Amino acid sequence: MPEGIPIPGKTKPTERQVRRAQLGQTEDWRFPEKRFEKGKDHPGIIICPRCHAISEQKRWFVDEQRYSELLAVPGVEQVVCPGCRRIEAQVYEGEVLLRSPLLAFRKDEVLGLIHNTEKEAREENPIARVASIEVRDDEVYVLTTTKWLAQRIGKEFAKALGGELEIDNLPNEKFTRVRWTREA
Repeated sequence: MPEGIPIPGKTKPTERQVRRAQLGQTEDWRFPEKRFEKGKDHPGIIICPRCHAISEQKRWFVDEQRYSELLAVPGVEQVVCPGCRRIEAQVYEGEVLLRSPLLAFRKDEVLGLIHNTEKEAREENPIARVASIEVRDDEVYVLTTTKWLAQRIGKEFAKALGGELEIDNLPNEKFTRVRWTREA
């Protein structure tokens, strides 16, 4: 009889069933008592010591007043948030290239617009961060932790200073390349 045709009442055990039979009910097989030991979700309230983000009910948000109150509460767990982990691991989802002769004379305004856009985005999503900013003569190169922040920065520059905006979403990737250019 061919292997592809199942015999009624006879089923091949799955890999999990085989491993379970081999391990039996030993300590090695049991799940850990606390799920969050492996980096999963943490119960209760968590605060990030680096950026002061707070997680309640599996949702991260930023509230400086609440953060200072929670620092005084004993037993509140301190864990590095996903945004800080992305920056630490150098996981970037957005790249912004701003190019114009105007940028050489308005560096403070340019950096201010980038930081204000990041601040607004971070209030909605604390994971959205500017990871690095490189300022050259007439270029500014920005890396972001989310592709939405990269798009938002590009759109803010197009709105404030005009120019051409080009947004490239890479297919099957969580990465966006944004280019803003303006001639003098």
